[in-house]
Amino acid sequence: MTIAALEPAYRFLLALHVIAVILWMAGMIVLPAIYAQHRTIGRALADQAGFAALERTIFKVIVNPAMYAAWGFGVLLILTPRAIAWGAWWWQIKVAAVLLLSWYHGALSAWRRQLRDGGGRHGVRFYQTATAIPVGFIVLIVALVVIQP
Repeated sequence: MTIAALEPAYRFLLALHVIAVILWMAGMIVLPAIYAQHRTIGRALADQAGFAALERTIFKVIVNPAMYAAWGFGVLLILTPRAIAWGAWWWQIKVAAVLLLSWYHGALSAWRRQLRDGGGRHGVRFYQTATAIPVGFIVLIVALVVIQP
């Protein structure tokens, strides 16, 4: 099912989708780096430095709205006539990658709450490594969308 009225807005929707994805990925790349610093300095200093407030602000002001916008504009693009070649296989992998990124988004939220509450079972190295996860997914997704194998 497509909505013909969306076709004239295709490029506008695409631009908004790409902007939202860039913001979403930027937040998901920077948050684990901040988590690593939070873990490094310990709870008392992290509380004094306002790490929990910074992490919450980035999550609530940038990462969450960007994810919702990316999903919303993505769905509108799917509903736009001729935006997707339904016979191709690449878009199915893209959707799977986006679902995994959404899971990672949830994991970042859980890790933020653990650090805020003084827990956090992960070490600094884990959070430093976690910054590469969204980078790998964005490389895969952009390659699939641009090349459309």
